[in-house]
Amino acid sequence: MCTAGRRLSLAGWLGLPLLFVGMVAGLNGALFLVSGAPVELSSAHFGAAAALAVATSGEVRWRAPWQRHWVRWPWSATLLVGGIFLHGTLIPAVPATAAGVLAAAVFTVGLQRAQRRERQYQEDEDQFAVGA
Repeated sequence: MCTAGRRLSLAGWLGLPLLFVGMVAGLNGALFLVSGAPVELSSAHFGAAAALAVATSGEVRWRAPWQRHWVRWPWSATLLVGGIFLHGTLIPAVPATAAGVLAAAVFTVGLQRAQRRERQYQEDEDQFAVGA
């Protein structure tokens, strides 16, 4: 989601780990559709989501300096604790697959918007350079 030289919005950063968990659940759900077995949520998925949040936190456009510590760490901890509490929860394959498709669609739209903004930014820079 981070294009060269551009930063993630706070909302995009908060949603990215949840989209990851949704896409993983959807992939598992799609694999279990044939057998009809439910998808089991794993704390490992939420741990990976928390790691994703920490890894991408340097690319966020923080609105205030205090947010870098007081939003980044509690959000990552919330993902970890949520994963511990949700570990072992069974979700039927069809809703898990639907959640994964929705998460993938939201991620794709966000990525396309970021790429469109980057192209517009490059075009604006090119026009500015030519006009200078």
